[in-house]
Amino acid sequence: MNPLNTAVLRKDTPKLAMQISKPFVLPSIPSSMNGFELFQRMAAVGLEEFTSKILSMMPMEELVGKTAEQIAFEGIASAIIQGRNKEGGASSSAAETVAVVKSMATAMNTSRNERISTGIWNISDKPLTVDEILAFTLQKMEAMTVEALKIQADIPEEEAPFDVSAIKKEDDGHPLDSAVPLEDWTKDDKSDSIMISVVIQLRDPLRQFEAVGGPMIALVQAVPIDEETNNFDDEEKKFKIACLAIGGLKVRSGGRKNTWDTEKQKLTAMQWLVAYGLGKMGKKAKKSSPLKGQDLLWSISSRVMADMWLKSIRNPDIKFIM
Repeated sequence: MNPLNTAVLRKDTPKLAMQISKPFVLPSIPSSMNGFELFQRMAAVGLEEFTSKILSMMPMEELVGKTAEQIAFEGIASAIIQGRNKEGGASSSAAETVAVVKSMATAMNTSRNERISTGIWNISDKPLTVDEILAFTLQKMEAMTVEALKIQADIPEEEAPFDVSAIKKEDDGHPLDSAVPLEDWTKDDKSDSIMISVVIQLRDPLRQFEAVGGPMIALVQAVPIDEETNNFDDEEKKFKIACLAIGGLKVRSGGRKNTWDTEKQKLTAMQWLVAYGLGKMGKKAKKSSPLKGQDLLWSISSRVMADMWLKSIRNPDIKFIM
């Protein structure tokens, strides 16, 4: 990551690393439902089920003490081992992993200098395959996770305007029940939009990849382009990114220790922000203290309009059903 948006040499150590879990696709999400509304549905299952479901589906490997080279080697080795059980074979799986990493590296640098100099955040108008959606969201995700760190450190740029209740519908299971790993997603799926979900953990490369802040969950929504304009030889469905939402937890009920919101996570977030001059107190809205014992799901989101990312906004905090 280059969250400070400064010129860096290839040999320079990055100031922050973004660890991303295995991506899952939620194929049955209507295009009218955005990331914030999906978070409302998730909060309806309660804090315990929410956290256990997400971390069991998208676990985060411990990286503290490992070098970047070791992490990369283990990732390729894991792809080879998993590939042995697939039709394409180990070499194919490893090649796909390398291709995805290259795609992400390219997307992280595309138009960055132009964005910094002009202040306009353009996004590629090139139709994307489902495998490219996450890669072309990374730059915006990078910026929004730093905003999210400020929320975790209790020095947000913007306070939540108000609290809202979770949305629970009869006979609804967990919204992630229909999720499938990205590589298993059916390419001829007829959904009018898809949502890709990942868990994010920021880490400090200068401190042996120590975790900075707590886990966050990102939801990337993409919509298929008009089939009449989808004139591609491979006939693979193409998408355009619609919005990105990033959320996390404020656990206030006490009791069992929760891995999503601890004092250590708050401290590491604050330390990193202060170290790089990002720890100034944001403009505080006048707001009463949260209800004691009420667990909350906070989130920020940004939409794409006319092939440009709009400024991210703070959403209302969502009250978990207890």
